[in-house]
Amino acid sequence: MRKLIAVAVGLFVATGATADGAEIKVISAKAAGLFLGELAPQFELVTGNKVTISYDEAGIVRKRILGGEAFDVTFLPAGWDEVRKALAGDPVAIAHSDLGMAVLSTAPKPDTNTSEATKRTLLAVKSIVYTDPKTGGIAGVLFARMIERLGIVDEVNQKSKLVAGQLNATFVANREVELAVQLSSEIREVPGVQFVPMPPEFRASVTFSGATATNAKEPATAKAFLEFLTAPSAAPAIRSKGFEPG
Repeated sequence: MRKLIAVAVGLFVATGATADGAEIKVISAKAAGLFLGELAPQFELVTGNKVTISYDEAGIVRKRILGGEAFDVTFLPAGWDEVRKALAGDPVAIAHSDLGMAVLSTAPKPDTNTSEATKRTLLAVKSIVYTDPKTGGIAGVLFARMIERLGIVDEVNQKSKLVAGQLNATFVANREVELAVQLSSEIREVPGVQFVPMPPEFRASVTFSGATATNAKEPATAKAFLEFLTAPSAAPAIRSKGFEPG
């Protein structure tokens, strides 16, 4: 608790935030919830402001913005051009995480050193879970592109479970499926599994950025929240959730 307060005080000093009791509405891609869930309460603690966060898969968040939903701040991994008109400024990079796969920690680590080895691995496993790319979830979109380039879309999808808004590695930990695809930050949240990197050709670092709305009700507090998240003293909390800052 002392460490939490110390980090929060450091962020308070870095941003110059004040206790004005404002409330900001945040709509965010679900994966960003790992670090937002850690840092938003600290922001509330030192500023007296309130942060209300709603999570969805990235594609759904974009649809909500395009549909005219009011918000102060949004966090997305990509696709900013689609919602640019709703933003007050350029997105600010907050944290990034690598795309990967998960298998049981007791299982032999699959060979993913090359694209061909990864193709053999995906064809050999009996079951796979990944985020439904139709939701716009970035890990699902990237994986769908990968299996298309590998030429194994039908073979993989015949044995795949498509989900949304979940820690996919949980299905592996519960022995419901053999392999899960998701960001490393989410995979490392699940005990009993090990992270497996993608082959060099398909390695991707996914950056989650934040932006304020053109029609934000609390623009000053929204800006302070982004400054809070990008302050150097936020880095330990971001790393504790399996991300790297920026």
